[in-house]
Amino acid sequence: MKDADWTREARGRVPADLATGCYPDFDSAGVKAADCEGRVAHNRTLNKDTAASSRARAGAKTGDNFRRATAGATAEITRQWNDFRVELLAAYPGHGRGAQMVCALVHDDPAAACP
Repeated sequence: MKDADWTREARGRVPADLATGCYPDFDSAGVKAADCEGRVAHNRTLNKDTAASSRARAGAKTGDNFRRATAGATAEITRQWNDFRVELLAAYPGHGRGAQMVCALVHDDPAAACP
């Protein structure tokens, strides 16, 4: 499938009211400027990646929102990892294959860390 075909198909599956944030500097391959026509620019509108970006907004009243948002995101990704780990171990129980896969995913040097 050509990139243009894939993009059209993907756009057709995204709900019209979902704000994903477009990075106008580069496309997903990092080669050319992205086509952000009709989309919300991430850096100017949606960027809340750091507490500083929230405070930098004129008149922003974020209070404790950043800490609560990061705590919620941390709890959710922890839940997802734990669920994935359980499923992986259940799918590959024999000879420790599942455990080796988990080990490889959590170590920077799996060849050395996961016998």
